[in-house]
Amino acid sequence: MFDEVPDDRRQFGRVTPVQRIRGTVGTVPVYVLDLSLAGARIAHQDPLPGIGGTSVLTFDWEGRTYSGPCEVRRTKLEKPARSKFEKALYHTGLFLMQTDPESHRLLREIVHASVMRALDEQKANARGIPATAAQSFQSGGGDEYLRCELRQQTWVKTSTREPHQPEHGFTISNAESPTKVAMLCRAYEIGDTDGRRLIRTFAALSISKSEGIPTRRYAP
Repeated sequence: MFDEVPDDRRQFGRVTPVQRIRGTVGTVPVYVLDLSLAGARIAHQDPLPGIGGTSVLTFDWEGRTYSGPCEVRRTKLEKPARSKFEKALYHTGLFLMQTDPESHRLLREIVHASVMRALDEQKANARGIPATAAQSFQSGGGDEYLRCELRQQTWVKTSTREPHQPEHGFTISNAESPTKVAMLCRAYEIGDTDGRRLIRTFAALSISKSEGIPTRRYAP
């Protein structure tokens, strides 16, 4: 039995995987529609365990396998069967329980790759997210953070040991330079809802104690 305990993985935003992912929940074939470190939304046609039921989510990504226990949290009929020869299509939300370190590492890499791709698309579409700002955070390490909160169009910056992301703004390593902080604040201000969510997700990944993430410099 798995305990319902507060899970800091919930701070990471959900992303759409870079490539379509096929997998199984138990023996049921599924497609992973979106993913976070704590949950997944899948599409399937055959029945899954009921709400609160548990199973194992398994899928391959770039030659590696994720396998971990999951709990069914909600299910919605997405497309009813149009005849007796068709199956209905369902979308189901899964809570991903703690798994082995290698599977967790793979999950982090998928989230990271998805965020990087989305940030590149944001820049390519001129939607206001400077990739040079959002893709080169200081990674992992340290216990000192800088929380930047946008309150009534004014940035409030606070040194803290608490790594959680604020509702309006982001928390990053205190080692970031003032120039980088100003650039991130500007990117957040002019970004749309998706752009802001990406910055928060990438910031959360960059200061996660699990492993940190690889960073890269963007060459325009």
